[in-house]
Amino acid sequence: MSRVDWGLLPLDIVVHVFSFLRPTDRNRASRVCEAWHEAFQHPSLWLHIDFWFFLPSHADSLKGVEKYGKYFKSVFVGVIQMLDHNRENACALLELLSKIGKRRVTDFEIVFTGENPLFYSGQEFLDALSILFSPVADNIAPPLNCLQHVDFCGLSVPIDDKVLNLLADNHPGLEFLDIQNKVIVCKVTPGCILRLVKKCRGITDLRLYHCSMSDDVLEALCQEDRVAKLNHLSIMCRREEKFGSDLSTDAWEKLTLNVPQMRVTLGFDHTCPFNVIPIIMKSVIPVRTLKLETFAECHEQVSLAAAYYSETLTKLVLRTRNTAALEDALLAVARSCARLRSLLVFCVVREETIDEIFQLQPEMRARGSYILKSVVEPEPWVVGVEEGD
Repeated sequence: MSRVDWGLLPLDIVVHVFSFLRPTDRNRASRVCEAWHEAFQHPSLWLHIDFWFFLPSHADSLKGVEKYGKYFKSVFVGVIQMLDHNRENACALLELLSKIGKRRVTDFEIVFTGENPLFYSGQEFLDALSILFSPVADNIAPPLNCLQHVDFCGLSVPIDDKVLNLLADNHPGLEFLDIQNKVIVCKVTPGCILRLVKKCRGITDLRLYHCSMSDDVLEALCQEDRVAKLNHLSIMCRREEKFGSDLSTDAWEKLTLNVPQMRVTLGFDHTCPFNVIPIIMKSVIPVRTLKLETFAECHEQVSLAAAYYSETLTKLVLRTRNTAALEDALLAVARSCARLRSLLVFCVVREETIDEIFQLQPEMRARGSYILKSVVEPEPWVVGVEEGD
């Protein structure tokens, strides 16, 4: 039997195989032979990089940052934040990234995958992000300020104005920002978002909480001289609406008129004061996705959706209690919303109602883009799998 010399594999094949490995596993594999070590250093392997910090040994993944960081385009950081060493390693990574010359990182995402320590404020991460977004020493070679896509939705730390101001001031090419990270209190003020919108004139996708919005922000987003028009605006409403102010109909009308291609995601969770929901749900808002995750009866709001968003609504998400009025409202949505593509209802609904919804929306059933259950089942409920199918 002949012996296979794996070192003779073509470089492009080895590079492709290496692309499926984590950095630490790539590092081990690169020690097999000189050819594999050459593949390990190929720039294409470092364009999209994931860092996971679960164990103390994952600190080894930091070793190549200084050498290969100039190739990074997309950086993902996953952290089990309960353990000190994971937080320390993740913050060390952010500081290393801030010192890389010719930095070309365009996409950055950080996700916490565990529970926060008791009374944890996350200040160490805010400090590290501030360093990453700040100007750097003159001896570090440009380009540096290339961030276009920043995702904080998985970071269980309250982002503050300081971090976002640094991001806006030093990364004017930003196109995507998500700060809907489900912390208890949002610390980002409307003034901070207004500054960001004015600085980052090419932003096309903005996802934040209602308390961080203002009429001035909406007006800034519809100015004619913007580099790019807004494509998606996601607004989530929570407990802060008890003390906040609403966005005016005039500001929404102006934005909708000037940015006709914009789609809006509007969401309400169980902490949002129930009386403000119909006030915020204005008919002039081009809502494509509506999330009513109130866990309380919301048939009136569903009926409003059928009346207000009949020409725009494509997705409706409900976490509520079932009533006969709710089922009537669901039928009204299925009947009036011609663009409806997805209906996710996290409560049981009578089988007769489900059948009628499918008659009104046969394409939705064919796509499987629904949750409609007639019998209570253990969660999680799977999209498109109905009891009896």
